[in-house]
Amino acid sequence: MERNQILREILSDPELMEKYNLKEEELNKLKANAPYSKKIVEVLSVIINENDNHLNSSMIYKKLKNVHNI
Repeated sequence: MERNQILREILSDPELMEKYNLKEEELNKLKANAPYSKKIVEVLSVIINENDNHLNSSMIYKKLKNVHNI
């Protein structure tokens, strides 16, 4: 399964769509690369992309900390 498809599959859950105010049209256009339309898309994209690039969990965590400026 490709990265964009994984992202769309995760965010297509009705509860997540409602919680993050995602519309069906917006969901169909989502991509797992920048620019990101919402923070949740960016966070999930980082996880999906870096996992696919075989980064270990501690490195992915450090990247997520940078996304949130922690």
